[in-house]
Amino acid sequence: MKYKIYQITNYNDDCNYKFEWWDWAKDKFNLKKDYSVVYEGDVIPETDPISTLEKLFEIFNINHPADFRGHSLSVSDVVELDGVKYYCDAQGWVEIE
Repeated sequence: MKYKIYQITNYNDDCNYKFEWWDWAKDKFNLKKDYSVVYEGDVIPETDPISTLEKLFEIFNINHPADFRGHSLSVSDVVELDGVKYYCDAQGWVEIE
């Protein structure tokens, strides 16, 4: 399964939701303007998307690939699994458009 990790790289006064919960960030959220793809790859999928996201969360916090240059996967990061995007929320994941 293909995945991409997006992180905020354009942090400024207009983008002040880095590390914020989805409910607070959703009205300001702008993937195209504020984020960049910091890593992409393939992962063996788990039984459902949320389990796969949790697997990636563990990988990118405990044993990330040597060529990964972003910060540990955190709140406000976005992970795309086969074209579906998920916002990393304070507790879990929110599917976004």
